[in-house]
Amino acid sequence: MNELITTFHIDWKLMIAQIVNFGLVLGLLYWLAAKPLSKLMKDRTKEITDGLDNAQIAKTEVLNANIKKEEIIREGKESAKQIISTSAADGKEIVKEAKDKANLEKEEIIKQARIDAEKEKKNADEQVRKDAATLVSDGVRKVIEGYVEKGKGEDIIKVMLNSSVR
Repeated sequence: MNELITTFHIDWKLMIAQIVNFGLVLGLLYWLAAKPLSKLMKDRTKEITDGLDNAQIAKTEVLNANIKKEEIIREGKESAKQIISTSAADGKEIVKEAKDKANLEKEEIIKQARIDAEKEKKNADEQVRKDAATLVSDGVRKVIEGYVEKGKGEDIIKVMLNSSVR
């Protein structure tokens, strides 16, 4: 071993100093670099793991949301169909009510027209009677005036008028 030390010029004091220096540098590197780097790698690994877990949860939630969306769309379509059918039925009912109301109004108008026509007929009959009485009295007066002396014809006309008006 002495030969080895002399061949390679190894100084045991220097070797111990270098081993101590190496240990100090190794400890310092561990404390300043390796330990924080290890903590950083653990934190980063935890973040990545949490991110993957969150991504899996989000993927599940997206699938659930798509299922829920399809269900809501289906319910909306069913609701729309129901509203349309209800609206159609309501529309038919409104049309029926309007027709019924129009028929009632038509019947009322016809009834009122008949009443008015009847009144007009009575008024026309009354007017015809009056006009006929006037014509008859005028005709009788002219006929009688020629045959009856003056003064007596008036009495005959009054008697005839009174009997025809009644």
